[in-house]
Amino acid sequence: MPALSSQGLADLHGQVIDENGQPISRVEIIHHLENGSSQTVYSDTAGRFDLPGLTETQVHLTISKPGFFRLDDRVVDMSVGSSEDTITLNHETEIQEKLEVKSAPVQIDPDTTSHQETLVQHEILNTPVPSSHDLQQSLRVIPQVVADPNGRLHVAGARQGQTEILLDGFEVNDPATGSFTSRVNVDTVREVSVETGGFGAQYAHAGGGIISIDTQSGDDKFRFGITNFIPDVSFRQGTHFGNFYPRITFSGPLKKGKIWFSEAMTLQHTFRLVSELPAGQNTDSQWASDNLIRLQVNLTPRNILQASFLYNQLNDPRLGLDAFTPLSTTTNNWSGRYFVSLKDQIWLGRTLFDVGVAIDTGNATANPLGTNPYVVTPTTASGNYFQALTQHSQRLQTIGDVTTGSLSWFGSHTLSAGWNVAGLDFSQQAARSEIEFERADATASVAEVATFNGQSRFRLANTQVGGYAQDIWRPQKHFIFSAGVRTDWDRLIHRDLVEPRVAMNWVPSDDGRMKLTLAWGEHYQPLNLSVLGQGFDQVRTDQFYAPPDPSNPTGPPIPSGAAVVTAFVVPLNGLAATRSYNTTAEWDERFFEHTFAGVSFLLRESRNGDAWNAEPSGTLLLESNRNDRYLAGEVWVRHAFNENAQISVDYTRSRASSNEVLDPTLAQLILAPQQPGPLLWDAPNRIVSSGWTPLPIWKLLLSGFLEYHTGFPFSIVNEQQQLVGGPNSVRYPDFISLNLGLEKRFPFKGREWAVRLTVVNITGHNNPDSVINNIDAGPSFLTYGGGQHRAFTARIRLVTQH
Repeated sequence: MPALSSQGLADLHGQVIDENGQPISRVEIIHHLENGSSQTVYSDTAGRFDLPGLTETQVHLTISKPGFFRLDDRVVDMSVGSSEDTITLNHETEIQEKLEVKSAPVQIDPDTTSHQETLVQHEILNTPVPSSHDLQQSLRVIPQVVADPNGRLHVAGARQGQTEILLDGFEVNDPATGSFTSRVNVDTVREVSVETGGFGAQYAHAGGGIISIDTQSGDDKFRFGITNFIPDVSFRQGTHFGNFYPRITFSGPLKKGKIWFSEAMTLQHTFRLVSELPAGQNTDSQWASDNLIRLQVNLTPRNILQASFLYNQLNDPRLGLDAFTPLSTTTNNWSGRYFVSLKDQIWLGRTLFDVGVAIDTGNATANPLGTNPYVVTPTTASGNYFQALTQHSQRLQTIGDVTTGSLSWFGSHTLSAGWNVAGLDFSQQAARSEIEFERADATASVAEVATFNGQSRFRLANTQVGGYAQDIWRPQKHFIFSAGVRTDWDRLIHRDLVEPRVAMNWVPSDDGRMKLTLAWGEHYQPLNLSVLGQGFDQVRTDQFYAPPDPSNPTGPPIPSGAAVVTAFVVPLNGLAATRSYNTTAEWDERFFEHTFAGVSFLLRESRNGDAWNAEPSGTLLLESNRNDRYLAGEVWVRHAFNENAQISVDYTRSRASSNEVLDPTLAQLILAPQQPGPLLWDAPNRIVSSGWTPLPIWKLLLSGFLEYHTGFPFSIVNEQQQLVGGPNSVRYPDFISLNLGLEKRFPFKGREWAVRLTVVNITGHNNPDSVINNIDAGPSFLTYGGGQHRAFTARIRLVTQH
């Protein structure tokens, strides 16, 4: 290519934006030199990049980022002095326009210090998980995300409330429990990323990690999509209305180039049949729905306003039905939740100002199916559940951030700072009857009766305030240092906390194919209002009874000792703030063009956690003495054969443990002091693998997902609710599941459609999720049940959306 004249050199100043004009950060820009070598730079927060000192009259660029269509051989004409260029990078959609190709599945970004895994839209749609309508099912593809026997997700071995869940930048953890309960239409999710270590100071409540969900906001084309609009019919033990998960998306411009909207709705009908229970009493039909509306307005090219409204509703008339929980003991549950947010983003030069406000409100009720006495035996239960609950929770949050572009001083710096304020509210009202525990022997006599008394209504509130400052410093090309500090204040703790975070990247090669990351950070974890609420709830009294006298087997039960009174007590002072100390080390390398491999180490130590400790008087006192520990080593390889074929394999060796394992509640009380042991989601060995490839037969797309992990632990108890042996000292059988899917695309009525048939757990391996763990259950002791058996699912969706 010709060179510029001797008059001087040229500087290229560029900006990368998406189809809505929003700047894209961390885009890889490869400058191809005429000698066959290349130079790589990355866009900053404002989407801007610089290529100074150029000598060519034409610059050839490749622009890419996972989740966007790649631009190959972008040609920019240069002249002496400064040249400006704006590059539009389109989000990946199922409609591949001319010359649009997908980017590589992984990007080694020299400025990113966090251990991060990302699923983009086509990966979410292609991976054959058991319930493809549920985003949490897709997250199990990520190695550091584990689902426990109850289906709750745990990131990097942490408790659920220790993971910060972000929806388009706002926290959406359940305000009371911290759990991941929000649902969105998976077809509107552009990408979801999980960070488990080395992340910056901008995250307020991420003791274990972050799950960040980015959804569509529409563009200048009207798009319509529909999935699974044909209901299933189940013929197991009769004919039933089966699973039905229709999803609808609709998006487009209200004013082209300026205002866009996106509407995404899901209706879910889940039919479950528990084969271990009698016919007619073994089915459950759950109805749920979610609706997400987003609006984006470009007030100016540098001022973008975004708004969203998310509504969730769920109705399950037989919640809890399983192999060891018969119909009469289930509860009728209803929950509703809405989330409203507004965010304004302003770019001044290369500096981004971001401010937003959101409100998150939820209501839930759980009612027994009748008023018959609740009777529990070591193997099962009968009667009607003893507890009715009504709960209300709310979070009002506001956030603000400012991030500069690259600043020069002994190298380059990117500075950021911000604040967050949240007000939380949680209230609960309960009505409880007694629980009767019977022996499993031939007498079926009463072994214990639990009663409840005292005030059962309470309300709690909290205020959380935090701020941070952070600097990413590149003193020279091969080294990047990140240093940040947070400060947080909690009205319930009344202490100012300071949390430093530091990280370093070493990029030894000029082409950025290798990166070593070392990081350490301190992270604050706020109090869980639902746990704290137990200290303002009722008192439980357990009266134990001796076995019946053989000479008078029908006589009244005889008390065995004094009743055990259990009260949950929260001290007025003395609780400490829970903190996590995360240490990470990671090596990433790209081999050839499309093979990525890496190895990482993660140590997370959570200290001063809150747990209930038994006092000699029988009182359970909330104390900050719990220390959790998660140690993990991970190795992985990912390879893209072409745009439509890739595979990933990951092995994780880990241990999740605590010095105080037990989590007693009024409903599930274990009469034992706190003890150390593995956590319920501890899986020392785990392998996950996913991939897809086109087949030469009928243009089918074959996809697969394999998961193996060591069986989860559980505890053994006796009929007096006492531990037998250590907590979580026994394990379920090892979990193995292989899912395979075949998808065929075909034209119909001028549209392109796709039908996928999936075999879930194709080997039929027994993966139970419930067990009879009462040692006094006789021959039924350690009987396993439940779990995902071999199943066949079908999905049909509209691919062409405009």
